[in-house]
Amino acid sequence: MNTFDYIIVGAGSAGCVLANRLTEEADCRVLLLEAGGEDDSPLIKTPATYMMLQDSKVDWAYRTVPQVHLGGRRIFSPRGRVLGGSSSINFGIYMRGNARDFDRWRDAGNPGWGYADVLPYFKRAEDNRNIHDEWHGRGGPLTVTSSPTVHPLVQPYLDAAQEAGLPLNPDFNGARQFGCGLLQRTIRDGSRCSAAEAYLRPALSRPNLTVLTHAYVTSLRLKSKNAIGAVEFIRDGQVHQAHAGIEVVLSGGAFNSPQLLMLSGIGPAKAVQHVGVKVVHDLPGVGKNLQDHVGCRIGYEINQPLSFSALPAPVKQAAMDEYARSRTGPMAGNHLEAGAFAISTAGEELWPALQLFFFGFLPAPYPEAGPSAVHGMGAMAYVNRPRSAGQVTLASSDPLDRPVIDPNYLGDPEDMRVLMAGVRWNLKILGGRPFEQFRKRAAFPNSLEHDDDALQTFIRHNASTIWHVSGTCKMGTDSAAVVDSSLRLRGLEGLRVVDASVMPHVVGANTNAAVIMIAEKAADMIRERSPLRQTADAT
Repeated sequence: MNTFDYIIVGAGSAGCVLANRLTEEADCRVLLLEAGGEDDSPLIKTPATYMMLQDSKVDWAYRTVPQVHLGGRRIFSPRGRVLGGSSSINFGIYMRGNARDFDRWRDAGNPGWGYADVLPYFKRAEDNRNIHDEWHGRGGPLTVTSSPTVHPLVQPYLDAAQEAGLPLNPDFNGARQFGCGLLQRTIRDGSRCSAAEAYLRPALSRPNLTVLTHAYVTSLRLKSKNAIGAVEFIRDGQVHQAHAGIEVVLSGGAFNSPQLLMLSGIGPAKAVQHVGVKVVHDLPGVGKNLQDHVGCRIGYEINQPLSFSALPAPVKQAAMDEYARSRTGPMAGNHLEAGAFAISTAGEELWPALQLFFFGFLPAPYPEAGPSAVHGMGAMAYVNRPRSAGQVTLASSDPLDRPVIDPNYLGDPEDMRVLMAGVRWNLKILGGRPFEQFRKRAAFPNSLEHDDDALQTFIRHNASTIWHVSGTCKMGTDSAAVVDSSLRLRGLEGLRVVDASVMPHVVGANTNAAVIMIAEKAADMIRERSPLRQTADAT
């Protein structure tokens, strides 16, 4: 059979949620198409090995165009190409965003997306093993835990952050963000809890769900003048078509969803025509409004052997053996245990402009490289609400060509001002009194680079992505909006977009939790409007 009620393009965080929720109704037939393969690599399951997944076969391994404001560097931008998508290769941090982020969505013309509206979906998704209160859920598919062991440098970090002016915050996903504290992560019993593990795997035995891996979708097809009805994809070297009786749902992410729309003739007419694609539906906002968190790191060498990445090979092997036996030890954590939300200007405490992370190892100055073999510590700051925005466009009409990605990092001078404030927070924290007994020397930047001009130069040479791309099919009511508040494509029936691309503004936090929430809410909206349910109700 090649006819289904719903076809979901992309088995990332959103696609896995939709596949599970839609097939809870036994008469709803769903096809889930994923360009990548199975998520069966031990590197995916092991929380500590995420860096080894970048630029591997489970990563799209995208690169941006040279970034004018980052010294002309091409920035690498990993995206998961595997069941679970980026939730299978990310750092495993669970962070929802600030309440005002979602109220901002609502106030931009998207009723039903305020914080009070979305909180029930965050809670429905969550099975929090450590925090049980009004802000968190229990019994949901996605396991959220706090670190059971704490790195020896975490308490000095929390002490130093408090001395720097950041109050202790026991829960960044609770009543407030501002302050410092321990991080939550998507780890279940020592193993990564990706969207594939949480949502897709429990649904695989359902006869109404068909999952095809290594299925590269190349175009969307019309079933009538105003409605999408089929997708075309390449699998095993052959071209296939699958038909959707009700809807096609794009869940390819902020790069792939707009790319597929434009390849199908849906997007800015001039840009689509420029590469030789026939315009089917002129929608100017497709691919625009690309937003991402730009961040910068600092690092210190330390005088004690406290960094796992710098320990001798036999010690690391013993840790791997322990993990193989019992899913415990250093390999069972993501080595990111603490962080903070900070302000760049007085009065931002309710809506912090910066997120900070602490590393119990010496990171590379930019994330394209892995941890150093030298014992050290580091910190990163990123801009929560960047004013800079870029775009995704087509390189050609060939669906196998990569999209042209230009995030325009630091294109707005305000982003540089905020990021400088973030770097200074981290310099103050790691340079604080609680770290005196550990600091050996500054690795980067050096002490001469603290004045404004030198610090800007340091940032332009080292700042990079935090891999939170979003916004390229934004929801709203203005001329640049691509989908409405129900995530239906504007002006074309039978097509919806459900992934990070629909965010009108990127949330001030890691994005995976918000994408899962979006998909949970979208599943309800789809089912409420489904003719299958209406028929069942009538009978």
